Amino acid sequence: MSQNPFARLARWLGFDRNPLRRRCDRIEAIVRLIAVMGVVVAVVLGVLFGVRAYGDGLRTEAAQAQSRHLTWATLLQDVPARGLSPSGVAVGRARAEWTVADGAHRTGVVEAPPGRRAGEIVQIWTDGGGMPTRRPQDRETTVVAAMTVGLGLPTGAAALLTLLVLATRTLNQRRATRAWEAQWSVVEPMWRINGR
Repeated sequence: MSQNPFARLARWLGFDRNPLRRRCDRIEAIVRLIAVMGVVVAVVLGVLFGVRAYGDGLRTEAAQAQSRHLTWATLLQDVPARGLSPSGVAVGRARAEWTVADGAHRTGVVEAPPGRRAGEIVQIWTDGGGMPTRRPQDRETTVVAAMTVGLGLPTGAAALLTLLVLATRTLNQRRATRAWEAQWSVVEPMWRINGR
């Protein structure tokens, strides 16, 4: 038996000329080969989609950095606790007023830390029209989104293809066991008679 890892890999993928290889062994080898090729393709696609998602994220960052502005707002009412923001920070909502870049005054409902009282000043993000909006996308969010896309596709493909390989192996083993039992039921009576 060869200790060469490439020879073992070739044998595992069915690229050897073993005359004892059964039809079910060849089917398993073909499924393993398809699984390996599928994972390689999924890794390449994952990298391409991850790079694309990162580029889209950078463009979103730049657009939001130009169109969203940090503004100071004066609370017109106390801020009750309502829940968690997408980043996991406790937030509440209350009416406030603020002045936009062109000097116009605006009022509306803004998110603010819970427990703040009317008259306190809080920071809010506003869009180009001066209305409250979410903070601009940061680099961490862009990287996490790109990594999720880039790693999600290969991981999902590897999981599905592993299940395919295991299912094929299980079915082949069951079929081989049934065939062995059927053949043994023919041979066993003769073996008992001749074995006495």
